[in-house]
Amino acid sequence: MSLVSYIVVFLIIWMILFFIFLPIGINISEHYEEGFANSAPEKTNLKIKVIASFIISFIPTSVIYWIVEKELFNKFFNNNIL
Repeated sequence: MSLVSYIVVFLIIWMILFFIFLPIGINISEHYEEGFANSAPEKTNLKIKVIASFIISFIPTSVIYWIVEKELFNKFFNNNIL
């Protein structure tokens, strides 16, 4: 697996995790302000969510890298197990 492949896999996993983390910890304000949507959150905590998804995405990306480098899929499917 090349560096470019690793980065692409990492970015895909990061994006999935980031969208999973987005709705976590959102509090909708009870005091509505004019000019804002009634469903607008008070605080989004985007920095924490970006950093957490960035750090956590290293785990599945490293597992995928290990599986590709060890050629585990090739060994599994070439043994006629299925």
